[in-house]
Amino acid sequence: MELTQLKYFYTAAQCGHITRAAEKLHIAQPALTQSVRRLENELGVKLFVRRGRSIALSPCGEYLYKQLDGVLKTIDRIPEELMRITEFEGKNIRVNILAASELITELIIEYKRTNPDIIFHLRQSEDEGECDCIISSNLPGNPPMIPKGSMCRSFSEEIRLAVPSDSRYSGLSSVRLSDVRNNGFISLSGSKPFHNICESFCRIVGFTPEVVFESDSPSTVRGLIGAGMGIGFWPAYSWGNINSDNVILLPVSYPDCRRELTVICNNTESAVICDFYSFLCERLAQFSGK
Repeated sequence: MELTQLKYFYTAAQCGHITRAAEKLHIAQPALTQSVRRLENELGVKLFVRRGRSIALSPCGEYLYKQLDGVLKTIDRIPEELMRITEFEGKNIRVNILAASELITELIIEYKRTNPDIIFHLRQSEDEGECDCIISSNLPGNPPMIPKGSMCRSFSEEIRLAVPSDSRYSGLSSVRLSDVRNNGFISLSGSKPFHNICESFCRIVGFTPEVVFESDSPSTVRGLIGAGMGIGFWPAYSWGNINSDNVILLPVSYPDCRRELTVICNNTESAVICDFYSFLCERLAQFSGK
């Protein structure tokens, strides 16, 4: 059985007249008659009985008509459903946030306010998998591997030293990293790339920072530093304003402490994803002054 044969039979059954059915199907009457006969021969049963100029369904024809009623309606809906699925898929954006998670999530919320139909799928995994956009962190001059055909932009971010406002460093305009080597460090946990970057700065001046406490909350890190529990590295804009009377941020005069925030767009064929990528790059450029 062919789908066209079944549709021709179904239309003839609805019309109860071969000529009217052929007109509805925009085919010649003999072509419709031959199609019905081929279907009857294939099934080995009569589907119609003649009643004057009209036709009526046989018992087998009644059964086939009832079976096809739901099936053909479902088939007719398939193109529309496929278009709906395609449209839905086109509004999904998969983002892997490996750096600056607080800032990037705020930007995603900002973007969604003006694009409420976009559906974001967020992850934080160094196993990148299938993602449309990736935000990562690396040392200047050490860019990540960029897949062929992807778009990429990097933005420089200074990393400063957060110290208690009543510490002996608070009156300085800047500090050398070697001068704080004997202090305990308060660190943000769950950010391995950032840890590695900051440790590389310390290694340049000959020490490994002693981490006395780790927290997954920037506000907790800020609070502990303000309480005099230690000092810590603080990205200039991606972690937000220090916003505390108890903590101040000092530039590091040596070594040059900065990192690159890199935004990668892997799906350059999607206008929706490219628009989000452009939005991220535009906003990060504003923060970095680039």
